Amino acid sequence: MSARAPTTLQITNGHQGRTDAPVLKSKDFQLTAEEARAAPDVVTGSFLVSGISAFVLFDSGASRSFVSLALRKRFVGAPRELDCPLDVEIADDRYVRVVRVHRGCTLHLSSEQYPADLVLIPLRGNKVIVGMDWLNPNGVVIDCEQ
Repeated sequence: MSARAPTTLQITNGHQGRTDAPVLKSKDFQLTAEEARAAPDVVTGSFLVSGISAFVLFDSGASRSFVSLALRKRFVGAPRELDCPLDVEIADDRYVRVVRVHRGCTLHLSSEQYPADLVLIPLRGNKVIVGMDWLNPNGVVIDCEQ
């Protein structure tokens, strides 16, 4: 019996497809909307996160995945403590220390559901930043050229 090769999700300018090559980078930070539009390694779109419509930024420059405090309030269940505090660089070169994570959130992509642990940070609106902690294990390729 042979194991089936893992399927790879590709996000191309907000559209979803399948491919084979993962992208690797690592860093914790938050982009402004203007920086996100100009960044070659970022794709944005509206997706369901735990059944709630959210603006999702797929960012291979972020090492963790994050959720806005506003969106988190709409999730069922309470967030948990991180194993250790995390200092996150935000857009204006300031750092915020975060200690809470919402484990087991669900990203709905290409008619499939993917689990994600989302760290709570101050963002405006219903926003999620999906970083390398989710992109790499799920084999996602960010392709802004197509």
